[in-house]
Amino acid sequence: MTQQLLPGLINGLLNGGIAWAAHRGESAIGLWDRGAYASDLLATGLLLPGISWFILRPLLRRQAQVGKAPVLDGLAAPWLARWMSPSLWGGGLAIGLMGFALLGGGSVLAMQALGAPEFDGNGYAWFKGAYGALVTVILQPVMVFAALRR
Repeated sequence: MTQQLLPGLINGLLNGGIAWAAHRGESAIGLWDRGAYASDLLATGLLLPGISWFILRPLLRRQAQVGKAPVLDGLAAPWLARWMSPSLWGGGLAIGLMGFALLGGGSVLAMQALGAPEFDGNGYAWFKGAYGALVTVILQPVMVFAALRR
């Protein structure tokens, strides 16, 4: 879990910073209109884990070759790991689709259930930062197990 916190914090800061730069002057951003943050959540759900996989997999494979990869013996694999391909392109597609459907789609449905709340630019930046951090914290274990699968 501790190895997820720093990448989660970094992705949270990056996503929050980008959202702030793009929307800081806006008074209202709606789920489906006035900036439509639904599409932003779906795109981030797809792209953030997909891009992370292309960085994380080679890094973990290199660490495993020199004996410095995280030890997973005795740890239960995340339930999503069974659908994660260890190949570079297959894994990128799989984790991107998981993020898109489960986190992006789940977040959009949750926000719709909450009445499709609007944010001002600063409020959306905080929300998007938290969302970016959670995407990383939730999906990174799946990627680690897939990358180090024997």
